[in-house]
Amino acid sequence: MDFRLSDDQRLLDESARKYLAGQYSFDLYRKQLAANVSFDATRWSAMADLGWMALPFPESVGGYGGSLVDIQLIARRLGERLCTDPWLSCAILPGKVLEFIGGDKAMKQLADIAVGSSRAALAAFEVLGHYDVERIDTLVTESVDGIRLDGGKSFVLGAEYAHVLLVTARAANGEPLLIAVPPTAEGVTLKHYRVVDGSRASEVELSGVTLPADAILSRGTGVIEAVKRAIDVATVALCADLLGAATAMLNKTQEYAKTRKQFGVAIGSFQVIQHYLVDMFIETQQSESLVWMAGIRGDTTVSADREKAVSTAKAYIARSSVMVAQKSVQIHGGIGVTEELDIGHYFRRVTHCAQLFGDRDHHLKRYMALMS
Repeated sequence: MDFRLSDDQRLLDESARKYLAGQYSFDLYRKQLAANVSFDATRWSAMADLGWMALPFPESVGGYGGSLVDIQLIARRLGERLCTDPWLSCAILPGKVLEFIGGDKAMKQLADIAVGSSRAALAAFEVLGHYDVERIDTLVTESVDGIRLDGGKSFVLGAEYAHVLLVTARAANGEPLLIAVPPTAEGVTLKHYRVVDGSRASEVELSGVTLPADAILSRGTGVIEAVKRAIDVATVALCADLLGAATAMLNKTQEYAKTRKQFGVAIGSFQVIQHYLVDMFIETQQSESLVWMAGIRGDTTVSADREKAVSTAKAYIARSSVMVAQKSVQIHGGIGVTEELDIGHYFRRVTHCAQLFGDRDHHLKRYMALMS
């Protein structure tokens, strides 16, 4: 399999690296944590100007028709810089749901996301649903006057900054629906909170929310398939994010081992530290191969092929990136878990991302089910 980047992809990767290096420092990250925010309107507009929102979407909605690997290139740089801007949760994930749903109403919503004028959030997980998007307890009552929603959604990433919530629900006959819900609608209650990596999520309560019938963007089994496929896209991007974070930790720990001295010599001269660094390097290299493999093979409508590639990559990097983080903290010692040093924050990020959209056990089980 050819993992070489095209000239356009190298330019995209370099522009993302330079932009984030200049606009998103560790000090800025810490200020956002202190202020309980993970979004900046000026930076969001700049990302849109760089084409990050439009990148993976069809030209028919103002996009550039980019590939899944293109998404990964940006995601890797976001992980490398600890960036918590909701690019994945408010643009890529909901945008891909809309793209895979299709239809005039969905594509109109997608066009607004692609130019950066609108942000959306996918509300697909139920409180007791774990990672299962097919479990939908939110109910819709349809009438001549419109629709009514009752239920709740858990762990809705980016809802705090979204102009619209894409809510999965079921009609009275059990049919899956995708509904565009304004977060300001009467009966919608959002409880925001910070998750472990510094990004933001919300619990969404829907109590007697009344909307016009055209709020339904799609119905039928295609809703579930679109959501599953979009989450696979987001999972592949998340694998690249984990790779970026792991690579950054490896590089920072190597530099620290060269300069930190004990007993008059650099700790990098100790054999046990060298073994740790070699283990970290091997895990990062093996993860990189699987990440790009998922980017290439995960961009398909054949669900079995896609899911095997995605679960292989996520199951591996969910373990390897956490191992790299743990050894980074061990080499740094106590300072590695302080607020003032970035290593501890990388540890938090990989711990969170390793669980997001399915932990190692979930993806191993999915892979084994596909192989049986």
